[in-house]
Amino acid sequence: MKSFKKLAVIAVLTPLFVACSNSPSESTVEGLIEAQYEQANSMMDDAMANAENDEMAKAMSSMMEGMMPELESVENINCDTTEGENTYMCTADITQTIGGNSATNKTSFKVYQVNDEWVLGN
Repeated sequence: MKSFKKLAVIAVLTPLFVACSNSPSESTVEGLIEAQYEQANSMMDDAMANAENDEMAKAMSSMMEGMMPELESVENINCDTTEGENTYMCTADITQTIGGNSATNKTSFKVYQVNDEWVLGN
């Protein structure tokens, strides 16, 4: 009977703990990472556009463009509370291609909730 009571308590409390967890969803974290890559690519596109007729600037921009990482995938996302209720330390396996070479690295980063919006930190 004692084990039945323990099981009943666990069954009742588990949904409450899950409901109280405000950690960012995997899709939210993946979206934040994708947005960071898109921002970097946008900055590179702007630099290329500003090069106009300067051949040296065009050559440098073209070289830098080939060295920009391209996001392939974000997997195994895990976020845990740290430093307060709206701060999460996350890890993810990020696969990217740089200069034609693909590599996967486990990366750690913080995600913050500010004014009901998620933002990516360091």
